[in-house]
Amino acid sequence: MALFFVNSLMTLSIFGFYTGYFFRKFDLKKHRLLNLIGILSNLTAAVYLLCIKYLLGGVSEFQIYPTAPEIVIHTHRFFAAIALVMMLVMGYTGWKRNRNLHVKLHYIFLPLYTIVYISGLFLFQSKPL
Repeated sequence: MALFFVNSLMTLSIFGFYTGYFFRKFDLKKHRLLNLIGILSNLTAAVYLLCIKYLLGGVSEFQIYPTAPEIVIHTHRFFAAIALVMMLVMGYTGWKRNRNLHVKLHYIFLPLYTIVYISGLFLFQSKPL
């Protein structure tokens, strides 16, 4: 159930980011709202994962099991952390109307976040191998 919750929130975030991106040219209110939904759902999933990993006994206690070697999982987490920081910077630059940096960052953030999202779907499962 924990993995379903995380995957649902991550799916909501990717939906928010891409639909927000779609509205960027002609409806800034929808663009901001959808990206805010993406940011909040991603942060909720990230905080939840960090809590179960470091405060509540580990992900295996919540029936989340990796399907790849540890180096692959660490690589996934490394790029997920980079995507998280970029997401926060993009949210901040959008909020402060720093359009130049905001636009430049989305060329890196959206592909990176999509790769992290898709790899997370394949790297973890809810049943042990």
